[in-house]
Amino acid sequence: MAHLVLKEIEQEIFNVDNLIENLTYKATDGRVGQSDFDSLVLENIFKKTIDDLKIINDKTKQNIQALETDCQKEKDICKEKILRLENSYKDSYEYLTVLDKRISNVSSTMSDMGSQLENLNRPRLNLFESHKTAKYFDKFMDGIDNSGVFADDSKLEQAAEVIYKLHLLSNDLTDERFLKANGLVLKKYSEIEIKLIQRFHEAFYRNDRKEMKKFLNILSNFKNYQECVNEFIKNLQMSMKNSNDLFSDIMPLCVKTNDIINEVFLNNERIMEQFVKDLFLDRVQIYVTTNLEKHLETDLEKYLDTLYLYYNKTKKISKELSELMKISSESTFFNKLLNEVFQVHLKDYINLEKTNLQNKFKAHLERFYEKIGHTKRTQSGFVSNLLSKPLNEIIDDRFLSHDVTTLCIDDAKKSINRSLLLCDVNSQPKTIDDMFEIVCQNLCRDHLYYSLDLHINALPSVEFRQELNLHIFPFIKQMNDLMYLFEQFTNVSVIPPVMNSPYYQKIMNKLNQICTDLEVKIDTGLEKAFTVICNHIRHVLQTEQKKTDFKSENDEIFNQSTTACSKAIKVVENQVGKISNCLDGKNVKNALREFGIKFHRCIYDHLLKFEYNELGAMAVIRDINEYRLCAKNFNSPVVDKLFAVLYSLTNLLVVKPENLQEICSGENLVLLSKDTIESFVQLRSDYRTTKFQYNRK
Repeated sequence: MAHLVLKEIEQEIFNVDNLIENLTYKATDGRVGQSDFDSLVLENIFKKTIDDLKIINDKTKQNIQALETDCQKEKDICKEKILRLENSYKDSYEYLTVLDKRISNVSSTMSDMGSQLENLNRPRLNLFESHKTAKYFDKFMDGIDNSGVFADDSKLEQAAEVIYKLHLLSNDLTDERFLKANGLVLKKYSEIEIKLIQRFHEAFYRNDRKEMKKFLNILSNFKNYQECVNEFIKNLQMSMKNSNDLFSDIMPLCVKTNDIINEVFLNNERIMEQFVKDLFLDRVQIYVTTNLEKHLETDLEKYLDTLYLYYNKTKKISKELSELMKISSESTFFNKLLNEVFQVHLKDYINLEKTNLQNKFKAHLERFYEKIGHTKRTQSGFVSNLLSKPLNEIIDDRFLSHDVTTLCIDDAKKSINRSLLLCDVNSQPKTIDDMFEIVCQNLCRDHLYYSLDLHINALPSVEFRQELNLHIFPFIKQMNDLMYLFEQFTNVSVIPPVMNSPYYQKIMNKLNQICTDLEVKIDTGLEKAFTVICNHIRHVLQTEQKKTDFKSENDEIFNQSTTACSKAIKVVENQVGKISNCLDGKNVKNALREFGIKFHRCIYDHLLKFEYNELGAMAVIRDINEYRLCAKNFNSPVVDKLFAVLYSLTNLLVVKPENLQEICSGENLVLLSKDTIESFVQLRSDYRTTKFQYNRK
């Protein structure tokens, strides 16, 4: 069993229960609990296993002690090595410190000696150079201007150095005796300067940057140095191709130019800034103005898109150039350049943007109404005009367009995006507010409101004898979908840019006012629609309900509702289905409740028009039961309660006279007025003989 114990112990996860179970199974061959089971055998096995475990434990402890001893020895050896290394490091550091001090002393001594030698040698060199310059000036005094270095073109550099000094000297010698010599010096100065500029240009065309740098350093002492730089910049710009897309050529040229300037010029940062400035104010500005002006009079939208595109590209290039030239983010260099390039076009940008947005909205609406063959008029005009046409050709979803709404919102998004780039930061909130007002006026008031007013004003023209076919419910569903697009546009595109400005609250007030006005109009439309439906139901009831339905002399009792009831319920269920499909959330709940209340009133008024005998009362109760089942479609506790009370009132028509007072005391009728109770009791055909007097307890 020892090998089994070792096997279990050596596993990664040791489980003593598994060990006991395995030992028990091996010792008894699985006969635990059987009649021939010998517990002594199992006891001996457990004792033997415990002894084996003790032996294993002792050996393990010995191994642990041996390992700990070895570890401690290794630790002591490492500690000694570390101490020796620390001491060696301290000694090395001290030696290095002493050596560093000696090197510093030697360097300081050498520097002092160099300065002393230079101070001693400088007067001697100055004297030598002065003597040399004086000799050349003396020759110019004799009228000789072509001697020495001036006679050899290969010594142009030395000649430039000499003539520069002679030019400085001639400026100080103003006496008449030196006029002739000064004139010759000035002439030679100009000749050498021209030769230097020619040599520089030759090196430029050969792309010999070493020669360019050499001649530029010499020319830096001459008066026409800046003109040379300007010519150099002009030649670089002329190397740019005349492509249709100037902006794609700018960065390669600037990268190339930056490399040349960094290698050739000492004051490379100033020269590169001058190159970029000339490039922007010359090539870029002309390119932008030329391409924008051809769109300004013909296509305002194209003009604004192109302006946005050019400004965005120029700004992107400015950022890349700023990184290339390592200009600080706090510098205003590129901002000033950007404003100078586009200032003419940005001056009237805001007015042009608002005009374009207004024109786009107007064009969308005009094309839409022209497509559906409608002439937009004031309310007093268009309603009478529309009523001259068949009803089904008037009230439908033609007057509300998802496409027009989407186009208007897309145009507004584009305008806002352009304004965020092209407008000054301080004027952005007001500009966005003005654009939002254009959207509210043209999209919401002139299209959405207008379409809704069309449906609302046309509703009273419905003739109740016709088949009821209202389009206002799907129209309201479409209206809600479009308002969702408008609100989403407002929250995503309009609100964030003005969040921290005073215009935020102003825009929120406009949005809330638009939503409130629309809710009021929709409520008005639903109210009128429910009135039309209930008037149609009244017409059905008046047409189909016969007085004999409730005052029948036939003893045969039918277990079905009257024809008028069935047709009225069919109308209600049809309209409730439309409302449920077209409205959602609280809107459908409130609408169904209001419709249910009006429907109840319609049935209540209808019942008051008849007189009921005993059989007629049974018939009306069957109708009321059907109406109650129909009222469940409104999913409103208020409507259910009203029809429950109506059912209790109709019970007053069927009970025996002596039980009327008891029925009136019921839960549904106890709170009703005396006039309401008596108005229903008076509908009984036996009312005059009952002599009922309602006494409220």
